[in-house]
Amino acid sequence: MKRRRVLHTMASLYGAQGLLRNEAHAAAKPQREADLHDPYADVDWAKCDFLHSMSHQHTGQTEASRDEFYAMGYRHLAFSNYYPSAPTYPLPQAYLAKHPDVIGAPNAEQHSMPDASLHFNSLGSRLATGYGSTLSAAQRNAAPLAHQFDGLQVFNETRPWAGVYRLDLVLAAVAEGGLAQLTVEGAIECKFTGQFAPKAPVHDMPLKAGSHTFYFSTTEPHLHMQLIYDKAQLRVTQCRLMQGANRPWREVFRAALDGEIIDGRRTGGLLHADGGGITLNHPTQDRQLYEMFLDFDPRVLGIEVWNQLTSGFGSSKGFYDDSAGPHLHFYKLWDDLLRTGRRCWGFFVKDHNTFGRGRNVLLVPNTAGHAADAEVAALRAYRTGAFFGAVSAMAVNEAGEVVPPYDCSTFRFTRIVVRRDADGKAAAVEVAVTGNDSVRRPHVQIRFVTDQGVALVVDAVQAEFPLQRDADGQWLAAFVRVEAFAYPDTHLGGEPLTPAKIRGLNVHDISLLHDRRSTGGKAHFSSSGGAEIRSRIPIVDMIFSQPLRRV
Repeated sequence: MKRRRVLHTMASLYGAQGLLRNEAHAAAKPQREADLHDPYADVDWAKCDFLHSMSHQHTGQTEASRDEFYAMGYRHLAFSNYYPSAPTYPLPQAYLAKHPDVIGAPNAEQHSMPDASLHFNSLGSRLATGYGSTLSAAQRNAAPLAHQFDGLQVFNETRPWAGVYRLDLVLAAVAEGGLAQLTVEGAIECKFTGQFAPKAPVHDMPLKAGSHTFYFSTTEPHLHMQLIYDKAQLRVTQCRLMQGANRPWREVFRAALDGEIIDGRRTGGLLHADGGGITLNHPTQDRQLYEMFLDFDPRVLGIEVWNQLTSGFGSSKGFYDDSAGPHLHFYKLWDDLLRTGRRCWGFFVKDHNTFGRGRNVLLVPNTAGHAADAEVAALRAYRTGAFFGAVSAMAVNEAGEVVPPYDCSTFRFTRIVVRRDADGKAAAVEVAVTGNDSVRRPHVQIRFVTDQGVALVVDAVQAEFPLQRDADGQWLAAFVRVEAFAYPDTHLGGEPLTPAKIRGLNVHDISLLHDRRSTGGKAHFSSSGGAEIRSRIPIVDMIFSQPLRRV
């Protein structure tokens, strides 16, 4: 059994935490005794299934929403919701009977850690945290507004994070000078640091128009709030009580990966020892932070390289950023992390944008008729990196409306294989693609990207990248990954799209190529209506391999 597989098996044992901490750095950093780490080494390209999957996707809790993703070609439904951050798993038996080709996976988005501004997903983990209750528009319209949030955990010193909740209020001005008064019973306002030190009870607290957030430690299993205000002066546009993980990130990572015992019961932990792990969501911050997360444990898998909600290939300024581009923060961060020698898978997701773009295509053995085996195989593909990312064109009808299957595409890699010389040393990476639409997207370009940037561009459906070595026999490139694009003859209603034109564009620019714009509906992905990446209807299929790394 390979050493890495041994580590993955031991990771499931609850007594192995210390060993994993010692091995995490070695698993993420290069090891000189090996030649090349190839995530596709065990893929049988002639027989594998191409399983469309999600690593970060909200909704999916109703049959109607699941049917939308089914119409998009998803067959691995690993929905990740929050408030509460609880797995949408297992999927309903009636739904699985209706769609026997669908499999699921536990997953959830974890957040609200006092020592790190981070959201992460726990693919394959049973960890469930948090609480969420939001008042409807009809409830918010009452004046005075009085509501009791029930089913809360009472604050205690042993598990302080479990009894802390966040109250969000947004007041819109109807007339100048409006002032509301907030009273909360059953809880005391507290700080969101350390041990959540108490501040004071809230009684007749004056609030002006604007957004207000408070943290409360509970003294009762319910929190009663009253907001006195004049509807002629103010309008309540949001009122909700929420709860996240409320714990240091290392504790939450460990609970997601290995589980823990709470009140005599084991909770959290990965469902399968050798599958799944942690993804670092919309990574808007600096490289050093993500190095720390990746070094924590080999089951911290990588970062999101495309997130439809955060300006596609990434803004460092957060959600729905309209400032001057190109938006390439996540994309550049990926290569910056790979340059350090770390293993870092890249994930491609829609996030909240149901009809946006971004998906992971898993390369799994055919397990037709064996759902349990298929679920394990899917999570194992995420662990080993046997998948690629897709950012595809949107399907439209003759009227230009976006229609099913939306961003589903058959464009895919059919070969990423390391060719070795007579001595068994890696000599070249061979790549082939297929499945591009011969009418709408007849042209294909393949790019090889290394730590030095774009190293080779080939305008064909097959290509080979030689792995050059220095005088000491050391492979020159720290890593190589592959990008491929399928594109039409024209864009903007007739402007030529030539190989030279595509060569001159970065991936952000290619993702924006379009013939039409959307002013609303399922192709309009911005709630603000401002970000151009969410209003153009894209026309290019883009696929991205995982990195092959020098070790």
